[in-house]
Amino acid sequence: MKKYIYIFILLGFILQGCDNKSDSSHTTQQDKKEIVVGLPPSMHNIMMEKVVKPALEKQGYKVRLVNFSSLRDSNTALVEGSIDLNAAQHQSYLDVYNKETKSDLVSLVHIPSISAALFSQKHHSINEIADGQTILIPNDPANQARSLQLLQSLHWITLKSGSNVGILDLNAIDENKYNLKFKAILSEMMPRILNEVDYAIMPGGIAWLSHIPADNVLVQEKLTANLELMVVVKKENLNTKWAQDVKQLYQSDALKKFINQDPDAKGRFIWPQQ
Repeated sequence: MKKYIYIFILLGFILQGCDNKSDSSHTTQQDKKEIVVGLPPSMHNIMMEKVVKPALEKQGYKVRLVNFSSLRDSNTALVEGSIDLNAAQHQSYLDVYNKETKSDLVSLVHIPSISAALFSQKHHSINEIADGQTILIPNDPANQARSLQLLQSLHWITLKSGSNVGILDLNAIDENKYNLKFKAILSEMMPRILNEVDYAIMPGGIAWLSHIPADNVLVQEKLTANLELMVVVKKENLNTKWAQDVKQLYQSDALKKFINQDPDAKGRFIWPQQ
């Protein structure tokens, strides 16, 4: 009988230890004072570097910035826990990523964004569209879907009825009015061959980083809420104090003033609808 009593006591200690470990982990996330931020290539990093990071440090946080060569690498680090957040993707991209990787990354807050646009160094108007011309588009699923929607708004193509707008690809084209040829490549490579194609649909941040002249822009995308950029965190951290402090700063008057007045940011960003 004593043997069973000892076993029950031992089990009690083990279970209590597990509960304490869980409570400790929760407390650590709530009370943490170091925030590690992933920075994929994006002009949106300017808001973190010039406004959000200094403000968080005034609140007593230590903020460490980690550069990544791609958004996907940054998301992988976020899932694995080596960073706490990133701010360079929209909901359409995140939905595809979560589905492909079975992850549970979520939006913390929508942030000022830069719209994609139709660019050309060969043509001065969309009215110069002609049969057989070449259109450069991004090859990642989310930005390719945006490009096809923009082309449909110009009446250059028609998309199949019932297509999922978040995951459109070239197979979704129902009618190609001008027999356009498409070249899909990494967004980061697009500025290098812009002069080799007739038109290109490029993310605005990529164009900005590459110093593409403003007069190369022919049509700007109309941003919907699912295309606004977001701060993204793991679902379990959504309501932590540090995450809520980050959220407030991205919604602050100080950030709104920055994007309206800073020489590098002025006229580039659109304040989020959501």
